[in-house]
Amino acid sequence: MPDWRQYRKHSLWYAGGITMKPVKLILCGWGPYREKQEIDFTGFKARGLFLITGQTGAGKTTVFDALTYALYGNMSGSIREKASVRSDFAGADMPTYVELYMTHNGQEYQIYRNPEYLRPKKRGGKDSTSLTKEREKAVFTGPDGVSVEGSSEVTRKVQELLKLDYRQFKQLSMIAQGEFAKLLSAPPSEKTKIFREIFGTDLYEKMAACLKARSGTVYKKVMECRHKMDGDIEMLIRDGIPLERSDSYFYEGVIAFLEEEKEKWKARWQESRNAYTQNEGLVQKLNAQVAENEKIHSLYEKLEKEKQRWGNLLQRQEEMKEKEALLTLQEKAAGLRLADMKVEAAKNDVCAMEKEIAASFEDIKRLEQERDGKAAFYAGRQEIALGYEEEKNYQEARQALEQEGKRYAGKEKELGKLQKNYLAAEQEEDAAKASYEKAQRAYRHGIAGILAENLAEGMPCPVCGSVHHPSPAVSADTLPSEENVKSLKKDYEKKQKLCVKLHGETAACMAHTTELKRRLEEMAQKVGSLEQKREERSDLAASYIAEHSKEDFEKQMKQCEQRLVLIQEKKDALDKRKKELLAACEKKEKLTDDFQEKMKKVGFMGEEAYRKALADEKEMSRLRSEIERYRQDCNLCRQMIGHLTEEVGNAKPEDAEILSRQLQKARQEGKELFDRHLALENKLQSVKRGIASLLEKQGQLEQFMERYSLFKDLDDAANGNNKKRLVFEQFVLASYFEDILVAANIRLRLMSGGRYELKRAEEVNDGRSKDNLEIEVMDYYTGKYRSIKTLSGGEMFKASLALALGMSDVVQSAGGGLKVEALFVDEGFGSLDSESLEQACLTLQSLVEKDRLIGIISHVPELREKIGNQIQIEKTNAGSRAHVVLS
Repeated sequence: MPDWRQYRKHSLWYAGGITMKPVKLILCGWGPYREKQEIDFTGFKARGLFLITGQTGAGKTTVFDALTYALYGNMSGSIREKASVRSDFAGADMPTYVELYMTHNGQEYQIYRNPEYLRPKKRGGKDSTSLTKEREKAVFTGPDGVSVEGSSEVTRKVQELLKLDYRQFKQLSMIAQGEFAKLLSAPPSEKTKIFREIFGTDLYEKMAACLKARSGTVYKKVMECRHKMDGDIEMLIRDGIPLERSDSYFYEGVIAFLEEEKEKWKARWQESRNAYTQNEGLVQKLNAQVAENEKIHSLYEKLEKEKQRWGNLLQRQEEMKEKEALLTLQEKAAGLRLADMKVEAAKNDVCAMEKEIAASFEDIKRLEQERDGKAAFYAGRQEIALGYEEEKNYQEARQALEQEGKRYAGKEKELGKLQKNYLAAEQEEDAAKASYEKAQRAYRHGIAGILAENLAEGMPCPVCGSVHHPSPAVSADTLPSEENVKSLKKDYEKKQKLCVKLHGETAACMAHTTELKRRLEEMAQKVGSLEQKREERSDLAASYIAEHSKEDFEKQMKQCEQRLVLIQEKKDALDKRKKELLAACEKKEKLTDDFQEKMKKVGFMGEEAYRKALADEKEMSRLRSEIERYRQDCNLCRQMIGHLTEEVGNAKPEDAEILSRQLQKARQEGKELFDRHLALENKLQSVKRGIASLLEKQGQLEQFMERYSLFKDLDDAANGNNKKRLVFEQFVLASYFEDILVAANIRLRLMSGGRYELKRAEEVNDGRSKDNLEIEVMDYYTGKYRSIKTLSGGEMFKASLALALGMSDVVQSAGGGLKVEALFVDEGFGSLDSESLEQACLTLQSLVEKDRLIGIISHVPELREKIGNQIQIEKTNAGSRAHVVLS
């Protein structure tokens, strides 16, 4: 088998490499992170080892999930789904998204993504449980500032940039927890499945299955072709070809035998063809004789029939003459038909006019009777019209009088109320005025008494300045206060204003009432005048107005006027129609004279003879056609008799029965010869078709056999039907595995202090040599190989980590120098003792080359002491928070 490496055109082999390095990662509303979190990777310098630490469930692996989602729109874990990443802690206003700033080949890029998710509506109203859908969005921005939008477009842009798809990136950048530990201890069948998933070698299995299916398909075509060839031979045997039945035919011999048989049947077929041709000539000769004899008999029969027909035509000769004379009279009468129709039309016009004049007389008489019946009404039409106008004015005046009376009564009532209120207000004003003036006098007198108490003879008075005081005032015992006087004054002024107001309103109401009374008297006088006119109305006008509405009056007036106009119009039309009747009578007389003159001119002695000869055009056409057809029949019969006499000549008919028996015998012999020839033809064609079909199928069989031989060899080689019983996929996996174990042992020897070395087992129970993926471990303390399952938990972790790093090295080497610049390790460091942990850290530290970052995802406390650069994830009951700590 050729070297399998030349067929490694697998999706993991690329000439590019992961030169992507994260600069800053932003998470918002993502998983356990409620609020916006920024993780800055620039503090880890150009190279270094850093730790992602925190409690279980805090969201350590979520960091790598978010980074993977930003690049490819997918999650790193097998059970994580992008539709469920929205944080349960996030509020309605908090969005869910990731944003990655990274460098690639010295260029800076930015990627923004948010998944499709449901969140509470910001304005949910009373329904706090209502949700709204946030659409998925993705934006890729390059170093030139040009952006690409759309999830699939961004993913395609990242794949073009990194030269890796999502699965390849995950395999090369993430050592996932437990995957390589499963690979170490899994049984052979399970290990094959795991290894197939890691390396994607299922295409080799598919290729082997495809080769097997193609081989089976071509084999079916081979057998199908053989069955068809056997069917052709069986058909030839059923057709009488002397072949022996067999379970397996020698097709070349059968074809050679059929070629010989073909020549034999061809000679016999030619003999039968010649005999059949001779018989065909005899039958054609007899057919010609019979046809000629039948023709002569037919001519004699036709000639006899034409002679009989000529005799019948001669018998109808007198009848046709009479019909020709009748047709001549009918044609003359038809020539007079137009003049006759004009006379008839003139008579009809005169009759119609007479009837119309009589009807007009009746209409005029009826209309005049109706006019006379309404004469009295029409004579008093002006008085009736005036009465309707007066009745309208009377009703309006009465209605206005009633309304004005109601207004006057209301205003009179209002006036009485205002007068009563005014008198009461006036009495209150007088009382308030008296109280105020009394209090004011008392207050002035009281003030004088107080001043008099302090007066002394010879002292000037503060009021009058006199130094003599013969009669000083005496102060009252009950002096009103100044406030009391002012209060009484305000009350008096208030009542005074009210009295003035009521006086004005009363005076205005009285003036209005007087005016209403005057108008009421005028209206009453007008109503009385209109009533007097009603009483003076004539009995005709009074009774009509009482029984009919004004609309009826106007309608009847219109009818009367229209009747008068109509009577005059009909009289005018009658006079005109009488004149037209005289003209129509003169026209009728003239047309009648012309018609009589034309009848005499063409030979009719009177109108009775004309009417008798008159016939419709259909009858004349029928008679004309009958005469023409008779003439044509006579001419045709004479021509046919002459033609048939000339064609018969001196020919005599033969005995038709004798000729018929000779022809029947020749046809029977021809049928037997034809059946024999047809049977030989069928045999010969069957042999020819059999040879052609077998030759065609033999060519197809040779092609199918050639293809089947090629596909069968490939099928045997790929599916283990070979000397080594080796399956192609197992060979590829074993080659991969051996290369990985060599690279893994470099790390395992370092981490185990040179004690352990991994090796693929050479011998297994079923005896196969190179299709086994079992791992043995060499223990240099004992110098023996033992099962990988005998390692302790910590030793198993070292082996799985070494295996993972070895796989990464092999993939990079196979990719033509593929370089992983960002690596995340999510493994069980908790199973290591302090010495093993130190060795594992040294191993990972040795991987930290120029511009390379390695992140360890673990909650082991010892690692926090050994690795200073950390991303610490703090878990709280309100969500997690991420902090970058630098050494």
